[in-house]
Amino acid sequence: MSKTIISRKGWGSKGPKKPFTWLNKNRVKGVALHHSGVKNGPSGVAAVKAFEKHHMDSNGWNAIAYNWLVDEEGVIYEGRGAGVVSAATRPWNSRTESICYTGDGDKPVPSKALESIRWLTSSVQERYDNKLWVKGHRDLASTSCPGTWLYNWLQGGMGIDRLPEPQEWDGIKAQIDRLGAIVAKKPLSRRRRSRGEAVRVAQERLKALGFDPGPVDGHFGPRTRVAVMAFQKRYRDFLTVDGVVGSNSWRMLFA
Repeated sequence: MSKTIISRKGWGSKGPKKPFTWLNKNRVKGVALHHSGVKNGPSGVAAVKAFEKHHMDSNGWNAIAYNWLVDEEGVIYEGRGAGVVSAATRPWNSRTESICYTGDGDKPVPSKALESIRWLTSSVQERYDNKLWVKGHRDLASTSCPGTWLYNWLQGGMGIDRLPEPQEWDGIKAQIDRLGAIVAKKPLSRRRRSRGEAVRVAQERLKALGFDPGPVDGHFGPRTRVAVMAFQKRYRDFLTVDGVVGSNSWRMLFA
């Protein structure tokens, strides 16, 4: 299921003061999630324009800080855009792409916005071969961003707080199959220091099945390995208990 992204021209951006600096794809490690932090602030295009004005006029930055923005209705806006160094996540600006929820992340976030954040994260991942971790701003700097509610959702695996519509199941299955093909070629393990979308999806599934992988952050650490082994032990008649998610363990996870 694809989504429309409102371009800078589409939302009336003033544009950067000088040409953007491009990310070195080989140095990019993750996706950083932010929120506005503004209580009862503007919404929609007004919020995006307010960000741009503050970042450029008050902070003196080159352009709006974020690569992407998502409003309460789930509308996605191009900020600096794909593959551009941001100004939102110092000192990680040259190693991340940033997504900002334009609402208040301390309050429950509407499902439409969560769906768009999740879709956008997956879209960014595809450009980096699904190897990126996903973290809140507070994981990378001394801040409360992206708000307690939104951060807890992120830590819980970015699940949507409703059942998917019938037409969405095909898209979910396609995502699982796509990641499964990647896992078949390159199994997930702590020894490989695996990271990225496939790890995050496996962690989310383990958590849903009652196995605690630790933070659902796309990093295959020791707690994830323990959770994988516990899952494999439950199905030891079918799986090798080695703490590695290969094609067999992946299929069993999503059976």
